[in-house]
Amino acid sequence: MEWHINDLSLHGQFTDAVAFREALEPILQLRRQRRDLGARIYCSRFIHLRPVTHALNLQMAIMATRDQLFKSLALEWFSKSGPFWDDERMANPNDYFEFEGEDITDQGLGEAARRCLEETRAGSFSFPATRFANTPLLIQHGLPEEPLGEVAIPHAWKVADLAAFAGPSAASWTEVLDTARAQMNLLIFSAEIAQQLKASPFHSGIASRILELLQVLQALATETSEDSSLTPVGMELRQKHFVGTKAAFTDESKSNKDDFSNELKFYDPSNSAVKFSCPWHGKVKQGQFRIHFEWPRPVGQREFKVVYIGPKITKH
Repeated sequence: MEWHINDLSLHGQFTDAVAFREALEPILQLRRQRRDLGARIYCSRFIHLRPVTHALNLQMAIMATRDQLFKSLALEWFSKSGPFWDDERMANPNDYFEFEGEDITDQGLGEAARRCLEETRAGSFSFPATRFANTPLLIQHGLPEEPLGEVAIPHAWKVADLAAFAGPSAASWTEVLDTARAQMNLLIFSAEIAQQLKASPFHSGIASRILELLQVLQALATETSEDSSLTPVGMELRQKHFVGTKAAFTDESKSNKDDFSNELKFYDPSNSAVKFSCPWHGKVKQGQFRIHFEWPRPVGQREFKVVYIGPKITKH
């Protein structure tokens, strides 16, 4: 799961720079201890301008402290390395969001809402502020005169909750595969996947989503009976994740199957002498990654054969 700093939770509420430092230090410490999680705590490139006290914005408050290490860690995050969601902004055709009547389209809450609408596991984090001590936060989508509904954003205001709800973690593609193999005994992975991933720079957000999608396949395999039918829980999982315009798992279009027929054939993980077509895939919208797997499965087979993880193959 990824987290987006709620810009509105910095509104000049701290008495001085020291009070703000006390609120910020726990999350800085968490970022140092859990680098995989730190890479999934996003902020805006403009958050340094948010008011922290009645007279100081975030950057000014950091500079006002005398602790060189604190200043270095804080400025590295907010002014240099991020991660900044602005650099990976999710597209939305109706890109307007409000929280309690305030436009948050270009803030962390707006980005969290966009990502939730695209079925990315995203939440928001607020600095101490009574107004935000509840979860979820309800974000209004669409212009007030043309409302499109609400988006419920998971929300945390305690640093400990960031780690508790972070979900599977990995710090490299190797760790992604090691975690998947250790936790998902009903998935059969192709030996070629390590090489498929190697060409792409590691990205913790993409890695997290890959593990989440693989967990869905594991759950579906678990809910498969000996006669290959799905249990009632399995039917619900298939309906939730395989059906609809925003389904996380879909088949390739007919045109893609025709245009990329060779590219969509993969070696069978159970028999390296055989290639077979696997057009069904899980979608990682961030970075346009795909997980190709065997579907439907042969009668009597509970396991899913996962044959490809990497950048989208069917690019025209």
